[in-house]
Amino acid sequence: MTLAPEQFVDELKQVFQTHANSDDAIGMSKYMKDKFLFYGIRSPQRKELSRTFLKLHPPSAQQLPQLVTLLWNQPERELQYVGITLLEKYIKKQESEFVNTIEWLIVHKSWWDTVDFLGPLAGALFLKYPQLQSATTDAWIQSDNMWLNRAAILFQLKYGGETDFELLSKYVLQHASHADFFIRKAIGWALRQYSKFNPDAVQSFIERHEKHLSTLSKREGMKVILRQ
Repeated sequence: MTLAPEQFVDELKQVFQTHANSDDAIGMSKYMKDKFLFYGIRSPQRKELSRTFLKLHPPSAQQLPQLVTLLWNQPERELQYVGITLLEKYIKKQESEFVNTIEWLIVHKSWWDTVDFLGPLAGALFLKYPQLQSATTDAWIQSDNMWLNRAAILFQLKYGGETDFELLSKYVLQHASHADFFIRKAIGWALRQYSKFNPDAVQSFIERHEKHLSTLSKREGMKVILRQ
């Protein structure tokens, strides 16, 4: 039975509260630098509870913008993870304006555990609406918000051999000297992922821009190449 978004969230919270573990919640919060509260439900159990709940109460694709926003506004981090699950399920059924919701999610309760999914989910939306991509990701890479920068670098992560490496290279060079770990790591991750499809291009890029790239970015970007 499909529930109204508010009821969906309320009933899901009741299910999660029933399975809360205060000891695990403390450890999970510490792992996330005490940025978020947790019920203390470990990933395998959370996924099973979510799967069961969604079978009983499947939302409609039209509910997704309101539903994920409500989930994001809850204090417990597990509820944002359910939001990610819903996004993965329904992203291809969304209209072009849903990119605004994704951007809102990126800049609220921002941390790697959500942004690293949201960037590629934006990429999935861009495949459906190619006209959105250029203006959106150009704005993200130039933003003062570091998490939007990271999302712009990572949005092609699942494009494989279809990655626009010229665009990725441009975005990487715009932030090659960025001081933040999460940007340097994202650069290395994006380069490493594309190196699985075009190792020569990635190695050549890293060698040409060695002086500008951080040690972390270079090390991550070369991992797959050096194993070959």
